[in-house]
Amino acid sequence: MTSARTSEEAPASAPALVDVRWLRAHRSDVVVAQVDDDAAAYHSGHLPGSLPLSTWDDLHERVRRGPVSQRNFERLMSGLGVSADDHVVVCSSSDPSHAAFAFWVMRLYGHRRLSLLDGGLPAWVAAGGELDDSGVVVATADYRSPGRDESVIVGRDELLSRYVGAPDPVLIFDCRTEGEFEGLVQHQLDVAAERHRVPGHIPGSRNLPSHLVLDGHRFAPRERLLRLFSDRGLTPRSDAVVYCRVADRSSMLWFTLAEIVGHPRVRHYVGGWAEYGSLIDVPVELD
Repeated sequence: MTSARTSEEAPASAPALVDVRWLRAHRSDVVVAQVDDDAAAYHSGHLPGSLPLSTWDDLHERVRRGPVSQRNFERLMSGLGVSADDHVVVCSSSDPSHAAFAFWVMRLYGHRRLSLLDGGLPAWVAAGGELDDSGVVVATADYRSPGRDESVIVGRDELLSRYVGAPDPVLIFDCRTEGEFEGLVQHQLDVAAERHRVPGHIPGSRNLPSHLVLDGHRFAPRERLLRLFSDRGLTPRSDAVVYCRVADRSSMLWFTLAEIVGHPRVRHYVGGWAEYGSLIDVPVELD
């Protein structure tokens, strides 16, 4: 596979959310990565020349819970032949939360030339795009991250000390379903990391189920997205945090708020309810 052109040759900037028409026009300038929960969907058919990424195998640590470390992220990108100058476009075969999580991880480690394909692989196919089921041969690169961007992430201790129960302008968005938020149901998946947690939500958080930011596989228009957040208290002064169970659905809210709406202060609590709902002696609300 031919690597994307360097930053001096490629367009200086691109929108964070791109459509199929944009991708067709810039296909030779970018590296496309298909991100799904595992590699099965990629091998069933992918955008020609695209790279495979697995949310759980590649973008999370293997020996501890949490997003991939900087060192392992650099190894991952190097092994895929991606350089820090490449413009990466992420897409998913079905669930856009996987592409959104990959986008957020790349932002966490300072990759700036980055876009997400709106509608993912279904949009590509619907527009007449062909698929390939063969592998991709890459030449390894030497990827170096400038370091973690702490402005896009918040951990348990800072969440408790700075955000939980704090007054305006702090604003916490819980993007689980209404039933999960109210503590009436548990998510149907039996994930080991989520056992032994109580039901409910972080005190003061506002419920914005992630599916509301989508029209099918695509993101809703910006005006509608802005209204969803403003109806739940977002103002230009808001210091926002988003969370869900295990950082998948909340990645879509982070992407929507940070990259489409353009809010300057939004952090991702990746521990989510799997962590918070298992903590001892922390405040929890039920509605």
